[in-house]
Amino acid sequence: MFVTVVGMDRSLRSTRVATFAYFVLCGTLMGTWVAHIPAVEERVGISHSTPGSLLVLLGLGAFTGMQVTGRPADRLGAGVVLPVAGVPSSTAVVPPGLPRNPRIPAGALPASGFCNGPLDVSMNAHAVHVEKAYDRPVMSAFHAMFSAGGVIASLVEAGAANAGPSRPRAWAPWDWRAS
Repeated sequence: MFVTVVGMDRSLRSTRVATFAYFVLCGTLMGTWVAHIPAVEERVGISHSTPGSLLVLLGLGAFTGMQVTGRPADRLGAGVVLPVAGVPSSTAVVPPGLPRNPRIPAGALPASGFCNGPLDVSMNAHAVHVEKAYDRPVMSAFHAMFSAGGVIASLVEAGAANAGPSRPRAWAPWDWRAS
C-alpha cells in the first residue's frame, strides 16, 4: 500500500501517511458507531426501522457541518483545519451510544454528524493537495484507508462481542451489556 518513489520528498511521504491516518480515523469512528446500532436499539427499546430514520439525522448533521468547513479550509488550508476537525469528530461519536431513551439519539446523531462533516471535507481537501503534490493518482488509496478503518472497527467490535459479558468494553465503559 505504501509506495516509495525514488527522490520523493520525505515530508511529502509523511504528509501522505498522516492523511491516511485521518481517513482510517474517520472510517474507524463510523464503523464503531455502526457496530453499536443493535446495542442502542435494545437499550433504548426502539424498533429495527427507527435507526434508519435516525441515520438520516446523522447525514443532515454531516451535511450542515460540511457547509461551514469549505471557507476555513480555503482560507487557512485544509492541513490546518484537519486536526482541528478531528478532535470534535473523535469525541462526538460517543454521545449517540449513551442513550437510555429514544430522544437522545435524535439529538446526538445530528451533532455527531455535524462534527464529522468538517473532518470529511478537510481530509478530502487535504488529500487533493497531497495528490497534486504527488503528480499521480493516489486518492483511491486514501479512500481505501477509510474502508480499512471500518474493517478495523468491525474486527475490534466483533472480538469484543465474542469475549462475552466480562469482555473489555471496546467502545465505552458504559456499554449496556456490561450491566
